[in-house]
Amino acid sequence: MLQAIVAILYFANKVLLSLNKKAGWQIGLLASVFAIAYFVSIKLYLLVGLELGFFAILVFGLINHEQELKYEKALYSVMFVLLVFLYFVLKNSTFLEFLISVDFILAIYFLAKKNKTTGWIIMLIGHLMMAYFTYTKQQYFFATMQILSIGVAVFAISRKKINLY
Repeated sequence: MLQAIVAILYFANKVLLSLNKKAGWQIGLLASVFAIAYFVSIKLYLLVGLELGFFAILVFGLINHEQELKYEKALYSVMFVLLVFLYFVLKNSTFLEFLISVDFILAIYFLAKKNKTTGWIIMLIGHLMMAYFTYTKQQYFFATMQILSIGVAVFAISRKKINLY
């Protein structure tokens, strides 16, 4: 059940962000809270740490939605702490987990900084890797939602290319 809640909330988060809606950041924060509980329940502690970082970056995106960038030094600090965390925690993780983690951090970072095309391209790559990873962990619903999120990323990229926002 928790898997479905996380997957659906993150899917809604991406749909709303692709439409440049502030609610996307708010839904993302809620999804992050549920994701922390979900990843603790299945003992994927690397992703718990990653979600804590996402939460901070999502707060930054929410604060800066449709505004001039504020608190950019705080965002850089969160990124630095997250990368140090990943360096120490990932020693027992696979290279794929490392790539997924760094990919999503960079995607959310670029979206928060309003570099949307780059953010969505990186997000698309992350969803491809996460779909494979979650499928191999037999998290089929979550893997399916990752595939649907690939479609959202493609939509966001194509929407940006034709200047709809």
